[in-house]
Amino acid sequence: MTHDRMTHDRTQLLDDLRRACAGRHTLLVGAAIGTGLAARAAARGGADFLLALAAGRFRTMGASSIATMLALRDSNAFVADFACSEIVDATPIPVFFGACAWGLAEEEFSPFMERLRGWGFAGVVNFPTVSHVDGRFREALERTGLGFAREVRLLEAARAGGLATVGYFRRREEALALARAGVDVYCFNIGWNAGGAVGVPSGESVLQVGNRARGHIKAIRTADPGALCVIEGGPITTPQEMHEACREARADGYIGGSTIDRLPSESSMEEMTAAFKLVSTLQRRIDRLERRLDQTGQGMGLVGRTDALVETRARLEHLGADGGPVWVAGPDGSGRSLVATLLHGRGPQRQRPPMTVDARHLDGGWLFGAEPADGGRRRLGWVEAANGTTLVIENAEGLTPGTQAELAAFLERGSFRRQGGQETLRSNARIILIGTAGLEAAAGAGTLAPELARRLARRDIDLPPLSERLDDIPLLVEHFAAALRPSAGPVRLSPRAFRLLIAHDWPGNLRELRAVVEQALDGSGDVIEAEALPSLDGKRAGRPRPDAPGDRSPKQSERDWILDGLRRHRFRRGETARFLGLSRKTLYNKMRHYGLLE
Repeated sequence: MTHDRMTHDRTQLLDDLRRACAGRHTLLVGAAIGTGLAARAAARGGADFLLALAAGRFRTMGASSIATMLALRDSNAFVADFACSEIVDATPIPVFFGACAWGLAEEEFSPFMERLRGWGFAGVVNFPTVSHVDGRFREALERTGLGFAREVRLLEAARAGGLATVGYFRRREEALALARAGVDVYCFNIGWNAGGAVGVPSGESVLQVGNRARGHIKAIRTADPGALCVIEGGPITTPQEMHEACREARADGYIGGSTIDRLPSESSMEEMTAAFKLVSTLQRRIDRLERRLDQTGQGMGLVGRTDALVETRARLEHLGADGGPVWVAGPDGSGRSLVATLLHGRGPQRQRPPMTVDARHLDGGWLFGAEPADGGRRRLGWVEAANGTTLVIENAEGLTPGTQAELAAFLERGSFRRQGGQETLRSNARIILIGTAGLEAAAGAGTLAPELARRLARRDIDLPPLSERLDDIPLLVEHFAAALRPSAGPVRLSPRAFRLLIAHDWPGNLRELRAVVEQALDGSGDVIEAEALPSLDGKRAGRPRPDAPGDRSPKQSERDWILDGLRRHRFRRGETARFLGLSRKTLYNKMRHYGLLE
């Protein structure tokens, strides 16, 4: 092993981590890996630091991470072998060595740390750890000097040797022992990762483990103010679940092991192998497989792989063909008009173009027509004019209660009367109503008449805001770029540009993202870099943002407004006060008034 590798200054490293966490208002991400390929990929994806662990190597061998708890290898020699040859030189990102305290005599701790510095490691993490052991066996380990206290002394030796330290723990007393030792980064290890072929099932939900982690992190920050605290493992298997758990725990970041290497590798290799296998069979079977695997929605224009979009497309297919009424809900810019168009295109009356009207300009006379009075002219209503096609009614909550009742009766019977008339008329117009609130919410708020809500029951499609489907942004960018520059090739986001876009709130939803892409494409090649993005700090691209970042919506209570601001900024009062436009003292007084202080 060579000894001329770069060295990392511990103080500078920790300053960089704190600056990255605070400056970007985002989460730190560490990648616990076992190969050079994974190290380079994680670095390109924006990882802040790497952990070379025996578990990462075992996963590449097809074993579960839990195998590290068995005496299958000399753990320290095992990690040193692959980490020095593949990982340390693969990227300038700092690498923490997963050191096994049981594999060294205590008098060997300090010399071992000198070797790690010479090999180019930036720090040490206590792994494997007895934190994963409980019961009588754990008691026996502690009595014989092979318990958690030995791991703490290992980390103390690392710090004394100029190395940064990450301390794994699962119990509060372990966390406090790490705090007394002056550990640099605390990692609450929830447990072995669930999911995939060899995952360990978790009995807790993401929010439950986040809440449990929150108590430990609070205790750490009481003992060590300003501590960097991250979480790892358990039921967290997706970026969205990571975000939910960190927000609930008020953690500074996340360390991914199986979630970064094993789970993506299992899924992608399984799908790719199946595709190669099946491509040798009949083309008809290949086409059927592609239709089944295509979850992006590119074909219909409703693009996304998140569960919400997959469910939306399924409901659209289910409701589209029968020609019945549909309630389409979602915030402005979320794609409601597109869904209405797709519903029409799948219905029995798609030969004629749909007709669209704004409910704010309607009354019963405009919707159903009116007979002449005092020699006037007969007024033809929209329902009558849309016979044989689809009538899309935007801002449907704006219909008067009387008009909603008439519309419910028409949907029930298929017939209506003009205002002031006695003749019963029929129309087969398909009615699609577009609103902001979901069907149940609109009915509960009284903006949707009960009889109309009953007629639309189980015939609704809810579109989520873009802020709840951030994983879809790369697909959406590619889709918008193809529409804006149809003659150009595919366009993708750089990792840094992607991180900037997912950190934004997207109050204008898809409409705002399209405007951002349109500006970013000016002068861009096939990759949109972060520098090409327009400002996302309030100087809007395209359609102006309706509210300032911390504005309170009309339907939001003051307590919910303040709690939302606190969660967005991980309960950092200074940042929250600036976001909401309050002084720190005013924010503190309001938090005390609403019981938000701990």
